[in-house]
Amino acid sequence: MNYINIMKEIKTTRDFKSTTVKREILDKIVNEGKASLTDIELEIVLFEDGKKAKENLQGKAGYFGKFIESPHYIAVIGNGGQKAKEKAAYAIETMRFAAHAENLGTCWITVPDTDEIKNDLSIDISKNLLAFMAVGIRYSGIFKKDIQEKAFRQGATEIAYLDTWGHNPSWEKLEQRGLADIFYFTRFAPSWGNRQPWKFLVANEKVILGVKKDYKEDLELDTGIVKFYFEKSCIDHGINAVDSNETINEDIAAMIGEGYEVRGIYTL
Repeated sequence: MNYINIMKEIKTTRDFKSTTVKREILDKIVNEGKASLTDIELEIVLFEDGKKAKENLQGKAGYFGKFIESPHYIAVIGNGGQKAKEKAAYAIETMRFAAHAENLGTCWITVPDTDEIKNDLSIDISKNLLAFMAVGIRYSGIFKKDIQEKAFRQGATEIAYLDTWGHNPSWEKLEQRGLADIFYFTRFAPSWGNRQPWKFLVANEKVILGVKKDYKEDLELDTGIVKFYFEKSCIDHGINAVDSNETINEDIAAMIGEGYEVRGIYTL
């Protein structure tokens, strides 16, 4: 899969055809998501009957308050804290990219993690409903043409700091580090309300991801999404960037600006 090409193209789909997608294609998408969860026990649930799922979710879930009708939905469920939600978001983005490669549209949907909804969806109430998306064939044609633009994003030199927190580098400085194109594509990562609540600090052969502490929306999901974009951008540029999960000591924490917390440390 060419990740950076999909990063340039992929958009949220809000209008889907009622036509169903072949089961083998849906299974292929789900299996891509499962492959991204090798180091954590989470479960991916496919709701092949979108009409039934819609009946259970109408008025309770949506995208910015509006329910998105789709022939199919996919959820990630499981137990765990911050890391579980980050990984759930990573899996959803993996499946969104797999769906795009099949010329399908997708949309993140906010679904409250309540016992009522889990009962309605026949999900084990002992597990958390971590992430949810719609998937199907994009609706376009003579009477409804897709003219949606990609949302505005901060530039590569705005989402990255070099050596010191708050010091935005020039494009040339990022190129010298081999990171200009990586951050260019990382900036396409979607976030709730397009707020991009994160920054990267490049220092001491490390790339440190800092995320706003006071971000009131789903911080873990947005963190998982931007990690996906950064790591896949690195892969397509021949760099194996893996979150080291090293202990965040006082020296590392002190490198990040006030109001942010460390959510990832990469050694390049």
